Amino acid sequence: MSDKIVPVDFSSARRGADAARPDANRPPVPRVPDFAHADAIWLRPGDIAFLLAAAGHPSDDDSLLAPGASPAVEALIEGEAVYRQVTGAAGGWLDISPQLYFHVLLRRHLPRPRTYLQRRVQRYLANLLSLFVRTDRLYRIQPGEHETFEYLVDLMAEAAESGPERQFLVHAHMGNYALYLAGIGRGWIEHRQRYGRSALGLDYYRDMGCSAYQRAADHRLARELDIAPILEHLAQRFSGYAGALQRLQPGGPPGNG
Repeated sequence: MSDKIVPVDFSSARRGADAARPDANRPPVPRVPDFAHADAIWLRPGDIAFLLAAAGHPSDDDSLLAPGASPAVEALIEGEAVYRQVTGAAGGWLDISPQLYFHVLLRRHLPRPRTYLQRRVQRYLANLLSLFVRTDRLYRIQPGEHETFEYLVDLMAEAAESGPERQFLVHAHMGNYALYLAGIGRGWIEHRQRYGRSALGLDYYRDMGCSAYQRAADHRLARELDIAPILEHLAQRFSGYAGALQRLQPGGPPGNG
């Protein structure tokens, strides 16, 4: 994870790279991008079994097997017994999906959602973090692309030279990536700035992330995918959510902000 400040001529900075990069290396814009999921909690059968066991329910209780975010699933995910199991307080080896892991942690480190939008934002972030556990996804605008992007400034250049639909993907990824760096990667950012290895502080990632999220929220595809309110919410409350992601790290400050 890294970033840099360099002078950029957006009209030509990546012309040479683009000339050598065939369009075939870029998959088409998918009907529903992998990050654009916020209306259900999709769990594996093993996740359901884990929730039942952690909460002391019989393993043949099929009330949780309905797809989506049923009230029963929501209640178990927010339970103290499940949280203790996931964080290792109860000991033992976990065989659960990244989706369930991040759903449980976010429920603890974010304020209890008071609105449907806030609940959708939590699901969006849990899905996003489950994708970003793989570095091959973290540094790519979408799965299957050849080119990787480690610097926000390069994503800015990519957006400037992309068509309208790809611009949406780039801006959304830029917001997601900046939020991840400002949250999960906050200690790394502060360490580099403290010891003079980078002039970029958290305000840089906040400003870049807020701007990118707002641009993505304003795009037609965000409205069609029904995630425009989520992206705008993240643009407006970027710092709060970045702080919550920081608290997911071992040794992060306690509380739910």
